[in-house]
Amino acid sequence: MKNNIKLFIIISTIALFSFACTNQEPLKPVSPNAELHYYQSKGVVKKIDLEKGKITIDHEDIPGYMSAMEMTEPFKDKAILENIKVGDKVDFEIERIGANITFTKLTKIGEVAIINGAEIYKTNCSECHGANGEGAKKGIPLISGHALHHSQDEHIKQVTDGEANKMPNFKDKLKAEEIKAVVDYVRNEIQKGAVREDSHQHSH
Repeated sequence: MKNNIKLFIIISTIALFSFACTNQEPLKPVSPNAELHYYQSKGVVKKIDLEKGKITIDHEDIPGYMSAMEMTEPFKDKAILENIKVGDKVDFEIERIGANITFTKLTKIGEVAIINGAEIYKTNCSECHGANGEGAKKGIPLISGHALHHSQDEHIKQVTDGEANKMPNFKDKLKAEEIKAVVDYVRNEIQKGAVREDSHQHSH
Protein backbone atom coordinates (compact mmCIF):
# COMPACT_ATOMS: atom_id res chain seq x y z
CA MET A 1 0.00 0.00 0.00
CA LYS A 2 2.82 2.40 0.96
CA ASN A 3 4.61 1.59 -2.29
CA ASN A 4 1.46 2.39 -4.28
CA ILE A 5 1.14 5.76 -2.54
CA LYS A 6 4.79 6.60 -3.22
CA LEU A 7 4.38 5.60 -6.89
CA PHE A 8 1.27 7.78 -7.22
CA ILE A 9 3.11 10.78 -5.72
CA ILE A 10 6.06 10.29 -8.09
CA ILE A 11 3.80 10.01 -11.15
CA SER A 12 1.79 13.09 -10.12
CA THR A 13 4.98 15.10 -9.57
CA ILE A 14 6.33 14.15 -13.00
CA ALA A 15 3.04 15.08 -14.65
CA LEU A 16 2.95 18.47 -12.92
CA PHE A 17 6.55 19.21 -13.89
CA SER A 18 5.94 18.18 -17.48
CA PHE A 19 2.95 20.49 -17.88
CA ALA A 20 4.78 23.37 -16.20
CA CYS A 21 7.61 23.07 -18.73
CA THR A 22 5.18 23.29 -21.65
CA ASN A 23 3.25 26.29 -20.20
CA GLN A 24 0.18 24.10 -19.83
CA GLU A 25 -1.97 24.19 -16.71
CA PRO A 26 -1.35 21.21 -14.40
CA LEU A 27 -3.71 18.26 -14.52
CA LYS A 28 -6.09 17.50 -11.68
CA PRO A 29 -4.99 14.72 -9.31
CA VAL A 30 -5.97 11.30 -10.64
CA SER A 31 -6.99 8.30 -8.55
CA PRO A 32 -4.75 5.24 -9.11
CA ASN A 33 -7.96 3.34 -9.94
CA ALA A 34 -9.22 5.85 -12.51
CA GLU A 35 -10.13 4.25 -15.83
CA LEU A 36 -9.19 5.56 -19.26
CA HIS A 37 -12.15 6.37 -21.53
CA TYR A 38 -12.32 7.60 -25.12
CA TYR A 39 -15.21 9.54 -26.70
CA GLN A 40 -15.91 10.95 -30.16
CA SER A 41 -18.13 13.76 -31.42
CA LYS A 42 -18.28 16.78 -33.76
CA GLY A 43 -17.94 20.49 -33.10
CA VAL A 44 -16.69 23.89 -34.21
CA VAL A 45 -13.28 25.25 -33.16
CA LYS A 46 -13.80 28.53 -31.29
CA LYS A 47 -10.32 29.25 -29.94
CA ILE A 48 -6.79 27.83 -30.04
CA ASP A 49 -4.51 28.90 -27.18
CA LEU A 50 -1.00 27.71 -27.98
CA GLU A 51 0.50 29.36 -24.90
CA LYS A 52 -1.72 27.41 -22.52
CA GLY A 53 -1.89 24.36 -24.76
CA LYS A 54 -5.68 24.42 -24.92
CA ILE A 55 -8.41 24.40 -27.53
CA THR A 56 -12.05 25.48 -27.23
CA ILE A 57 -14.71 23.58 -29.18
CA ASP A 58 -18.46 24.19 -29.31
CA HIS A 59 -19.53 20.57 -29.64
CA GLU A 60 -22.59 18.44 -30.24
CA ASP A 61 -23.65 15.75 -27.76
CA ILE A 62 -20.76 13.46 -26.79
CA PRO A 63 -22.46 10.04 -26.69
CA GLY A 64 -22.08 8.36 -23.35
CA TYR A 65 -20.48 11.36 -21.68
CA MET A 66 -22.01 14.87 -21.93
CA SER A 67 -24.60 16.97 -23.73
CA ALA A 68 -23.82 19.71 -26.25
CA MET A 69 -21.85 22.66 -24.83
CA GLU A 70 -18.66 24.67 -25.28
CA MET A 71 -15.60 22.97 -23.83
CA THR A 72 -12.02 24.18 -23.29
CA GLU A 73 -9.45 21.47 -22.61
CA PRO A 74 -5.76 20.68 -23.35
CA PHE A 75 -4.68 19.05 -26.60
CA LYS A 76 -2.27 16.11 -26.51
CA ASP A 77 0.30 17.58 -28.87
CA LYS A 78 0.57 20.33 -31.48
CA ALA A 79 0.61 17.79 -34.31
CA ILE A 80 -3.17 17.40 -34.06
CA LEU A 81 -3.56 21.11 -34.91
CA GLU A 82 -2.12 20.69 -38.41
CA ASN A 83 -4.55 22.22 -40.92
CA ILE A 84 -6.95 23.17 -38.07
CA LYS A 85 -8.00 26.79 -37.46
CA VAL A 86 -10.69 28.75 -35.66
CA GLY A 87 -14.01 28.35 -37.47
CA ASP A 88 -13.34 24.80 -38.68
CA LYS A 89 -15.92 22.10 -38.12
CA VAL A 90 -14.15 18.99 -36.84
CA ASP A 91 -14.55 15.38 -35.84
CA PHE A 92 -12.70 14.97 -32.57
CA GLU A 93 -11.68 12.42 -30.00
CA ILE A 94 -11.06 13.03 -26.32
CA GLU A 95 -9.59 10.83 -23.64
CA ARG A 96 -10.77 11.07 -20.04
CA ILE A 97 -8.94 9.86 -16.95
CA GLY A 98 -10.86 10.83 -13.84
CA ALA A 99 -11.66 14.55 -14.20
CA ASN A 100 -8.92 15.15 -16.77
CA ILE A 101 -9.98 15.52 -20.41
CA THR A 102 -7.56 15.83 -23.31
CA PHE A 103 -8.20 16.27 -27.04
CA THR A 104 -6.30 13.49 -28.80
CA LYS A 105 -7.57 13.73 -32.41
CA LEU A 106 -8.97 16.53 -34.59
CA THR A 107 -10.05 16.04 -38.20
CA LYS A 108 -11.40 18.94 -40.25
CA ILE A 109 -14.72 18.14 -41.96
CA GLY A 110 -15.79 21.62 -43.05
CA GLU A 111 -15.80 25.32 -42.32
CA VAL A 112 -18.32 27.49 -40.52
CA ALA A 113 -18.69 31.09 -41.62
CA ILE A 114 -17.41 33.47 -38.95
CA ILE A 115 -19.81 36.38 -38.52
CA ASN A 116 -17.97 39.70 -38.28
CA GLY A 117 -19.88 41.98 -35.91
CA ALA A 118 -17.55 44.91 -36.63
CA GLU A 119 -18.30 44.80 -40.36
CA ILE A 120 -22.05 44.50 -39.73
CA TYR A 121 -21.88 47.56 -37.47
CA LYS A 122 -19.87 49.54 -40.02
CA THR A 123 -22.34 48.74 -42.80
CA ASN A 124 -25.62 49.06 -40.92
CA CYS A 125 -25.12 51.13 -37.78
CA SER A 126 -22.24 53.60 -38.06
CA GLU A 127 -24.16 56.12 -40.18
CA CYS A 128 -26.60 56.72 -37.31
CA HIS A 129 -24.53 55.92 -34.24
CA GLY A 130 -21.06 57.00 -35.39
CA ALA A 131 -18.01 54.95 -36.33
CA ASN A 132 -17.05 54.57 -32.68
CA GLY A 133 -20.50 54.80 -31.10
CA GLU A 134 -20.17 58.53 -30.48
CA GLY A 135 -23.56 59.24 -32.04
CA ALA A 136 -24.59 61.24 -35.12
CA LYS A 137 -27.46 63.41 -36.32
CA LYS A 138 -29.64 60.37 -36.97
CA GLY A 139 -28.90 58.34 -33.87
CA ILE A 140 -28.01 58.42 -30.19
CA PRO A 141 -24.51 57.70 -28.85
CA LEU A 142 -23.86 54.15 -27.70
CA ILE A 143 -21.03 55.02 -25.33
CA SER A 144 -23.03 57.28 -23.03
CA GLY A 145 -26.59 57.84 -21.85
CA HIS A 146 -29.33 55.25 -21.71
CA ALA A 147 -27.71 52.94 -24.29
CA LEU A 148 -25.48 51.74 -21.43
CA HIS A 149 -28.41 50.76 -19.24
CA HIS A 150 -29.89 48.03 -21.40
CA SER A 151 -29.19 44.29 -21.27
CA GLN A 152 -27.99 42.25 -24.21
CA ASP A 153 -31.49 40.83 -24.74
CA GLU A 154 -32.96 44.35 -24.78
CA HIS A 155 -30.40 45.48 -27.36
CA ILE A 156 -31.11 42.44 -29.52
CA LYS A 157 -34.87 43.13 -29.37
CA GLN A 158 -34.32 46.81 -30.27
CA VAL A 159 -32.18 45.95 -33.28
CA THR A 160 -34.57 43.20 -34.34
CA ASP A 161 -37.86 45.09 -33.99
CA GLY A 162 -36.73 48.71 -34.17
CA GLU A 163 -38.58 51.54 -32.48
CA ALA A 164 -41.31 53.66 -34.06
CA ASN A 165 -40.01 56.94 -35.52
CA LYS A 166 -36.63 56.39 -33.88
CA MET A 167 -34.94 53.30 -35.28
CA PRO A 168 -35.64 50.97 -38.21
CA ASN A 169 -36.00 47.24 -37.62
CA PHE A 170 -33.39 44.85 -38.99
CA LYS A 171 -35.27 41.56 -38.71
CA ASP A 172 -35.78 41.43 -42.47
CA LYS A 173 -32.24 42.52 -43.32
CA LEU A 174 -30.06 40.61 -40.86
CA LYS A 175 -30.19 37.03 -39.61
CA ALA A 176 -30.65 36.40 -35.89
CA GLU A 177 -27.01 35.34 -35.51
CA GLU A 178 -25.87 38.52 -37.30
CA ILE A 179 -27.92 40.69 -34.96
CA LYS A 180 -26.41 38.90 -31.97
CA ALA A 181 -22.92 39.37 -33.41
CA VAL A 182 -23.33 43.12 -33.88
CA VAL A 183 -24.81 43.52 -30.40
CA ASP A 184 -21.88 41.55 -28.96
CA TYR A 185 -19.51 43.87 -30.84
CA VAL A 186 -21.22 46.98 -29.48
CA ARG A 187 -21.26 45.72 -25.90
CA ASN A 188 -17.80 44.13 -25.83
CA GLU A 189 -15.84 46.56 -28.00
CA ILE A 190 -17.57 49.90 -28.54
CA GLN A 191 -18.96 50.14 -25.01
CA LYS A 192 -15.86 48.66 -23.40
CA GLY A 193 -14.68 50.99 -20.66
CA ALA A 194 -17.67 53.32 -21.00
CA VAL A 195 -18.87 54.66 -17.66
CA ARG A 196 -22.57 54.42 -16.90
CA GLU A 197 -24.10 57.30 -14.99
CA ASP A 198 -26.09 56.74 -11.80
CA SER A 199 -29.49 55.11 -12.28
CA HIS A 200 -31.34 58.24 -11.06
CA GLN A 201 -29.83 60.16 -13.96
CA HIS A 202 -30.98 57.54 -16.49
CA SER A 203 -33.87 58.61 -18.66
CA HIS A 204 -35.14 58.16 -22.18
